[in-house]
Amino acid sequence: MKYKPLIGITAGEIVNKDEPWAPVTHGQSVAYVDAIVHAGGIPIILPLVDDETINRQMFERCDAILFAGGNDIDPELFGESIHSSVTDVSRLRDSVEMRFMRWTLEQCRPMLGICRGMELLNIACGGTLHQDIAGALPDASDHNASTAAKDIEHVAHRLRIDERSRLAKLLEVTTIGANTHHHQAIHEIGEGLRSVAWAEDNIVEAIESTDGRFAIGIQSHPESMEARAEVAWARLFKAFVQEAEAFKNALT
Repeated sequence: MKYKPLIGITAGEIVNKDEPWAPVTHGQSVAYVDAIVHAGGIPIILPLVDDETINRQMFERCDAILFAGGNDIDPELFGESIHSSVTDVSRLRDSVEMRFMRWTLEQCRPMLGICRGMELLNIACGGTLHQDIAGALPDASDHNASTAAKDIEHVAHRLRIDERSRLAKLLEVTTIGANTHHHQAIHEIGEGLRSVAWAEDNIVEAIESTDGRFAIGIQSHPESMEARAEVAWARLFKAFVQEAEAFKNALT
């Protein structure tokens, strides 16, 4: 039997606010799972285990890693004190994901960062964030508009994509609709990365590696768009799974 590539998806800590006595859940949106399945991969959620040996063994079994959205990242990771707008920080998640990110970059293992995952990639490469768009960039548009609309697929703006970028080649377009569910944004770009897509207000909406490896970050949530709202995003997940397949085959 030929096995499909195994794609690790990073989990978030989910607290039951109605029943705070209940155990914390490690989980992720089914949209990530569906996007990987649609693209031909096998998704697996990576729980937050504070044990580097276990983390390493989970990581080595994956052919690629999808760094998913969720909690705000602790600003201490990029040398800043926490802003009042930063909420729901999970230091356990930060620690575990940074291990996965460091190993991913060291091995040139394929990775895709979505929302928080894009921000994590930038920080891991020495970049920084605007902790709150509204406070730092008062002329920017509302980047939480899709959340306000209570619609995960709500197309809030169209992105402008650098036609020379890997992302444009994968998507086969230079403009694309995007939802928007974030209040933070890239400030200083990390070493070895470049910005390749922007919203109408010039907020960075995608980054990618400059050295040819498959390391792409998307600020929006294409996993919730690729099936219906903006199907061109499906090409990104297809290419990601294909890259994972190539990585797997290179090891065997």
